[in-house]
Amino acid sequence: MKKIVLILMLAIVFNGIANAQHEVKSLSLQPKIGLNLSKLTNHYDSDFKPGMVVGLDAEWQTKAKFGWSVGLLYSQQGTKYALGDFKYTYNYNYINVPMLANFYVARNLALKTGLQLGFNVSNGYTIEGSGMKENRNDPDVKAVEASIPLGVSYEFNQFVVEARYNLGLTYAVPRTKFSTFQFTLGYRFDVVNGN
Repeated sequence: MKKIVLILMLAIVFNGIANAQHEVKSLSLQPKIGLNLSKLTNHYDSDFKPGMVVGLDAEWQTKAKFGWSVGLLYSQQGTKYALGDFKYTYNYNYINVPMLANFYVARNLALKTGLQLGFNVSNGYTIEGSGMKENRNDPDVKAVEASIPLGVSYEFNQFVVEARYNLGLTYAVPRTKFSTFQFTLGYRFDVVNGN
């Protein structure tokens, strides 16, 4: 019985690997959801703050081992730190547009890089300490920021697991850039078949 279960599991795995490769000239969509761990660099002694990321990527498979993708992602970013008895938590919400080149270095395994523009849609911060809690808006936030995404993804049975690091290029607030790790799970399907 154990051998039968093992054989069935291996058959499912190999079937997923065989079917996951996308054809040249195919267009696929990938809804995704995941976790951000972000902080502002050179901003006191900031710690990473968790947040959600959710959105959609579209990829055009131009060659067997190369594709272009563009995404539209809602991203919760921020940072947190303590100064004396006070704790500061910054919450920034962005619409991010990553434009990536995807290099398939092995079957279903891609390395990704490109440029991402982030559009701030809301922001604020909370100060807690000494028996008080106060919410404030952050007037110094830039409307648009840019970063370089560096990522790796693996596809299995149309599910895509991805880890990405976004290196801030421009200031999100004066003299401070974002440093963001992003982990997502997506489901990729073709809307235009290739060849």
